[in-house]
Amino acid sequence: MKTGRQRRSARQRRARAVGRRRVVILIAVLVAVPLITLGVLAGLFMLSLQAVSAVEQKLPSLEAQGSVTLAQTSQIYAADGTLLAYLHGEENRTVISGKQIPDIMRHALVAIEDQRFYKHKGVDFEGFVRALVTNIQARGVDEGFSTITMQLMGNLYLDRGDISLSRKWNEMALAWQMERKYSKNEILDMYLNTVYFGSNAYGVEAAARTYFDKDPMDLTIAEAALLAGLPQRPSGYSPRRHPRAAMGRRDIVINKMFELGFITKGEAEEALVTPLELAPYSPYTKMEEPYVVAYVRKQLIDMFGKDKVFGGGLRVQTTVVPEYQKLAMDAIKTTLDREGDPSAALVSIETKTGHIVAMVGGSDYDSSKFNLAAQGRRQPGSAFKTFCLVAALERGIDPWTTYYQSMPVTLDYPGAPKPWSVTTYGHDYYGATTVAQATLRSDNTVYAQMALDVGALQIVDAAYRMGITSELNPDPAIALGGLHIGVSPLEMASAYATLGNAGQHIRPTIILSVTDADGNVLWQAEPKKTQGISAAVAYEVTRILEMNIKSGTGRSAEINRPAAGKTGTASMWGDAWFCGYTPSLSTSVWMGYPEATIPMDNVHGRKVTGGSFPAVIWQKFMHEADRNYPEESFIEPPVKISYDRFFRSTYSVAPTSSTLSTTTTTVESDITGPSDTSTLPTDGLPPDITAPPTSGPPETSF
Repeated sequence: MKTGRQRRSARQRRARAVGRRRVVILIAVLVAVPLITLGVLAGLFMLSLQAVSAVEQKLPSLEAQGSVTLAQTSQIYAADGTLLAYLHGEENRTVISGKQIPDIMRHALVAIEDQRFYKHKGVDFEGFVRALVTNIQARGVDEGFSTITMQLMGNLYLDRGDISLSRKWNEMALAWQMERKYSKNEILDMYLNTVYFGSNAYGVEAAARTYFDKDPMDLTIAEAALLAGLPQRPSGYSPRRHPRAAMGRRDIVINKMFELGFITKGEAEEALVTPLELAPYSPYTKMEEPYVVAYVRKQLIDMFGKDKVFGGGLRVQTTVVPEYQKLAMDAIKTTLDREGDPSAALVSIETKTGHIVAMVGGSDYDSSKFNLAAQGRRQPGSAFKTFCLVAALERGIDPWTTYYQSMPVTLDYPGAPKPWSVTTYGHDYYGATTVAQATLRSDNTVYAQMALDVGALQIVDAAYRMGITSELNPDPAIALGGLHIGVSPLEMASAYATLGNAGQHIRPTIILSVTDADGNVLWQAEPKKTQGISAAVAYEVTRILEMNIKSGTGRSAEINRPAAGKTGTASMWGDAWFCGYTPSLSTSVWMGYPEATIPMDNVHGRKVTGGSFPAVIWQKFMHEADRNYPEESFIEPPVKISYDRFFRSTYSVAPTSSTLSTTTTTVESDITGPSDTSTLPTDGLPPDITAPPTSGPPETSF
């Protein structure tokens, strides 16, 4: 006979069993009710949601959320429209319109993420019941019920890390409002522009290019299915890290697409046997013209700030011409083609516009990312004599009739820390020499004397007006290139362009325009133009520098077109330059070792001067690049230069019968080119080598 306790225990067990049976029956009823009943329940659910939304003050309003600005990838373009680089932060995204998204991508997403998307109104009550049953059976959370619209609301407006019921309710309320305002395809397009696909790819445009390097409109069924399967677990289904898992997920999507009637059986079968064919690398990791991109990127950051540059979806149009970039790199690589060779940098600017059409900051970006073309400050050697010549002509010195004595000199002047001793390279001297002759020979002794006549401040002033921007030390040594800091190839190309543009200086421009992702102009280039020097002075200097290419130290730069230029070699062959121009282009070439000033006294068996390798690189580039412009001669201005007939100095001398003609050169060279390099002819004149900067003028100058 049972005791009272036993009877009570039995009743409790029967009650619990009845309770469990009632739950099972309730679930079975919910699952088994006709679809029309579920539709009615769903309708009632939506009506209750609307009613609650109308009275519950704490529920969010879609209008109150405001606009959301998605981070977008910026893009840099060359002058011909070639894409040079993408700039992005953590979120690599390019928002595209619905016209650029194929239906196959939308259908793949719906098939795997929200099969009833086209039937519900933002919240899927049937999906909710199905997820509830599945999770009860699994005694956990095996299936969610967030619709695509709910996911979009969560991504845009809510904290995805919050898993509370109140956040889920807010998500549902916003989703319902969203469906009232936008069409189904508009919601899908917003989702596809927002969601994360892994590998820093946000949005379908970035995803299609990251994994397949193609436009979304060109995606195949298999490719669209693979992308659609990524948002659930971007890392776990990564096709590059876990190709087998990615393929399995892709095949699930393909089968779902067939079940829902989005694709035919034949299309599904073909897609299922398609191998995983990824792009070899993401195009976002590739950068064309890295030195150019680095230079442009810094300018953009200075203009707009990092957040805007890496997340503002800027479209940046530059002046750089890819054809010229290739010409420049080829000129450098075919000249410096041996292991251990020094590096070189080249900048080319249109004289009439100031547009930077080529910028190569070094021989190899992978080995050195420092942009020597724009950031490097190196000793210019005798290439700086041009500014002394300009200042001399402005002072009224006639380069054709003013003579100085070519000889070793020791000069003293007010403020000098000690006497300045100057010699020429090779210790060759020519007695009474005109300024023009001294320029063709790059005679240090003549230019040192003339620098004292002209004045260091006047030389500095001329250099600044022509385009030099680096700080210059105002002592006479700068006439020979003795600078405390140095100058960049960009500055030198800009300053020499002033000579080719009749004395008008145009500030160099590499960014033409910047627009936002919608095409609105944010910035437009307006190059600053100033008359740096008179057209008459520019023309007279050009006449002499034309002769320098014809018969002076720059003969290796001959391009069989009107061209002018000047060589430059720093002390101990540590830096070598050629700076020259035509009526269309101004180009400077620097050669040296990026890491330090190291003597280039044995490159291909010879000592490097400005008239050797740099002049050859310049010639190779300009011979081709300048032919994209009409051939022009330098135009003599109507107003002639006015010389000071009464100019006299302590150093100028009268001509003698032994004076050389300004149009001929009879000096024999003792410097010969390497026997295996036919492009480096024997120098007809001594190379111009100048001393390094000191606290005062250099003691000796080669």
